[in-house]
This record gives sequence, C-alpha cells and structure tokens, in this order.
Amino acid sequence: YFKIDEKNKTLTVSPISEQVKMLNEVINKTKQLHPGAIIDLICHSQGTVVAAFAKPEGIRKAILLAPVFDMSLERTLARYTARAGAEINLHGLSKLPPFEGLTRIVPAEYFQERINMKTIDKYNAFAERTEMIIIKANQDQILAEVDVSGLSHNIKLIGLDGDHNFNGPAREPLIKEIRKYII
Repeated sequence: YFKIDEKNKTLTVSPISEQVKMLNEVINKTKQLHPGAIIDLICHSQGTVVAAFAKPEGIRKAILLAPVFDMSLERTLARYTARAGAEINLHGLSKLPPFEGLTRIVPAEYFQERINMKTIDKYNAFAERTEMIIIKANQDQILAEVDVSGLSHNIKLIGLDGDHNFNGPAREPLIKEIRKYII
C-alpha cells in the first residue's frame, strides 16, 4: 500500500485514509470476480489498523497479528526519530533512513491522520460485524505494551511468543494458530 520508486530507491508511505480506500477497492473487486467466495483477512501491524478503519462488509474472519493499539503521534515520532538520519517535517515530507535499501518518504498527512486515531474503538466496531482474532506478539520489540481492557468481548485475544514479525522459531506456532481459524 506504499509507492515504491526503484529508480530513486524510495518508498513513499501512503496516508492511512488512502490505504483504507485501497483495501476496500481490492476487497470489492475480489467480491465482484468471485461472488459467494469466503473472504478472510490476515493483517499485520499497521495493516490491522487499515482493516479496522476500512471495516469492510462481508468478511468472514479477520486475524490481526501484532496489532497497533497506540497510534499516537508521540509514540510514532519517538520511534522514527530514534533512527539516525531521520528528517521529520510535520508540515511537509519526512525522510526516514533506508530500510531494505529504500529511503522512506512520509507525507505530513500520514502523521496528521494518526493524531486522533482510536484503534481499540475501531477494532471493536469491526468485530461487531466480523469474527475477529487478535494474536499479540509476547516479545514485541516494536510496539509497547498497552492496556487492552477496552477490547470487546467479541474479540478473541491470544498471546504467542515471538517478536513483532514472529520471526525464527515463532513462525511455525503462529502459522499453526492461524490455521485453527481459517481451515
């Protein structure tokens, strides 16, 4: 959901609202091409926020992996400014140091949209129409632990050992857990 420019080695982060629009377009096109298909979403990290804000209709299950509960601008800026070479401009374009060979460009709109995002409220609203399973990474090195007591009782919350991306030995237990819900 980002724009990659291979020639200039940049990745431009799309505002959340644009990502929401893109997800809804993909889901709607899928429904048109495959009427009656069962659609499950498996989302990771910021993708969980995009799905919750999109709140698409006709989704059987949503499995949210390492979801973001705190979208505050303070937390985001603390994470980004900790990286050497980060240039943050809340009124223009920010540049983040290369990741996997690509310099990340972040427009001001992305940061501005994050200011008032209440993700738990959005997860709860999405869970009113879609079965939702949240799998938290017990050793998440990217996202801080937050109070999730406000999550709806409709949401199944699971904690699995692993880092934010469930790398290494954490991957197989994650796949095993996901299979319980989509097969």
